[in-house]
Amino acid sequence: MNIIYLTYHEIDKKKWDDCIQHAVNGLIYAESVYLDHLAANWHALILGDYEAVMPLTWKRKWGIQYLYQPAFIQQGGIFSRKKLSEKTTRSFIEMASLKFRFAEININYLNIINAEKGIQIKKRNNYVLELGAGYNKISSKYNVYIKQRLSRLAKFSLQYKLSDGLPAAIKLYKKLYGERMASVANKDFLQFEMLCKILNNQNRIIIRHVYNNDGKELLAVILLLKDKNRLYNIISAILPKGKKLLANYFLYNEVIKEFSDENILLDFEGSDIPGVAYFYSKFAEKNQQYTFVKFNNLPLPIKLLKK
Repeated sequence: MNIIYLTYHEIDKKKWDDCIQHAVNGLIYAESVYLDHLAANWHALILGDYEAVMPLTWKRKWGIQYLYQPAFIQQGGIFSRKKLSEKTTRSFIEMASLKFRFAEININYLNIINAEKGIQIKKRNNYVLELGAGYNKISSKYNVYIKQRLSRLAKFSLQYKLSDGLPAAIKLYKKLYGERMASVANKDFLQFEMLCKILNNQNRIIIRHVYNNDGKELLAVILLLKDKNRLYNIISAILPKGKKLLANYFLYNEVIKEFSDENILLDFEGSDIPGVAYFYSKFAEKNQQYTFVKFNNLPLPIKLLKK
């Protein structure tokens, strides 16, 4: 199997992005522009003439390079024009472990790998809903709990509006949830905003607001990223009054209604947080799990510090 290791400057970005665009498991996180903005550094493993690729997002500490999962990149792993076997996935992971002694990364939903000596894995939740069938058909399959909440919402007369307030959406999200996200630094938010400005110029950013009945008080915000296959629920923020008025239910229902005729997946982007997972699962039709992978081949005593 001809898998080669390339440093960043050796990667052919045109061939790379063509592979991601035509991959059976292509995701926005693996596009070169996305990686360029959000990964501290990235190199790559390439199969053949970019038939399959794996971004290697890395940092350095104590003089040791290690693989990590950057903020706002839910899934990495191997992206391929054809569905990969478990053997091929393992070959990529084994080669990555020859180049980097330590890794804590998420590989994508079509990368199949089993735990064995030296490799730890854990399944993580990601709920998705297939759009395209029209709102009436999609909403008819809603969980009873969702239907009850939407029925209660009628008396609040909430308003759903388009917005172009990109910096404001990110700022609100950071204000409400930033303290809970210890692994996400200020620099990560700044880099994410820079990326979103580029995607916005490509018409790949969707921002929607929910207001109260007179349209004056903001209750909720969502920022979606878009590629040809998915809408990614990358940021959503519900203000305290919005929670009381069930604005989160109203928001997602309206997003589903707006895009219900497009042949695309609504990717809820998680979650392993029980309450969030419960909420998403009530709208989504399936849990498209991905895999956390860890290996630790560091020398002693450093290895003991990174158990």
